[in-house]
Amino acid sequence: MKKTISTSLRIFISLALIFVLFRKIDFKGTLKVIANLNLFYFTLALVIFFILTILVFYRWKMLLDAHKVDVPLIRALNSFSGGLFLNLFTPSTIGGDLSRSIDLGAHTKRYGVIAATVLLDRLSGFAGLVSVAIVSLIFGHRLIDDFSVYATVSLLACVLTGVFLILFNQGIYNRLNRSISNPSTSLGISPEQSRRAKRGKFLDNFKKLHSEIYFFRQHRGILCANFLFSIVIQTGASLFSYLILRSLNTRINMLYPLVFNPVITVITTIPISISGLGLRDASSIFFYSKAGVSKDIALAQSLLSFAVIAVLGLIGGIFYVSTLHYRRLQPNQTDARAE
Repeated sequence: MKKTISTSLRIFISLALIFVLFRKIDFKGTLKVIANLNLFYFTLALVIFFILTILVFYRWKMLLDAHKVDVPLIRALNSFSGGLFLNLFTPSTIGGDLSRSIDLGAHTKRYGVIAATVLLDRLSGFAGLVSVAIVSLIFGHRLIDDFSVYATVSLLACVLTGVFLILFNQGIYNRLNRSISNPSTSLGISPEQSRRAKRGKFLDNFKKLHSEIYFFRQHRGILCANFLFSIVIQTGASLFSYLILRSLNTRINMLYPLVFNPVITVITTIPISISGLGLRDASSIFFYSKAGVSKDIALAQSLLSFAVIAVLGLIGGIFYVSTLHYRRLQPNQTDARAE
């Protein structure tokens, strides 16, 4: 019941945001803008997006290899594709990340390790995103003088710093762990004891996950390479947004997408709507209007970006379903080799 209510609420928020946007914006004007699409720039955007998707996959595969997760390339790609598909129907990227963790975890029987690589992959992307935004703001401070942009990027930088300190600074992690741990985790009859037991189990799982992530502290070369991948990916994602705008016959300084795209991406991942619908559109209009982009063009850019994401997700879903028989055979083949 709780899941049904939560999902229904997110669908309602998405539809409400879209409804409000379409009431305030000339939707016919947006469709007219899309109808005059420049196919050259749009094709370039599609090529960039496809390359970025491959890089995102290999960034995750890099972490799997570092943890010596021995899976065929096609098997890892299958789990990754399933995650792309589920991202279309879940809030933020939570559904896709859980899908990857559970699917590949079931195959390898190393749930904690897979979950750690997925989480670190996501954090690496976040680090690249914030870094690109900060550097772009430094070079583009004369173009962007809006306080809300600086405040948002500063907040993201603080969150990122705090998360990495907790994960990779053992002293800070130990102090945090002591402050929230409860020595009384024995099972009992009362609701209070039951809550303590659940909290104790959660903390145990968190400790296991933390130890798997902390493992990468001894592999700084992998972390640095992963971070460089994230820088390239986030820069490419901003280039994708820029090319979409150019396909809509709009010229703006490339520094604007380099700053705005990371912020819009983070806002889109807030888990209050389905696949970021509504949030992506509203934030795109809000920020790109500061660069002089009209509302109908900003909305068109957002809709086209989501359309590309949706098509890729559907392709991933087709690939994921079409290899279902192959995935079912894998455990049996593994057992047969073991015997």
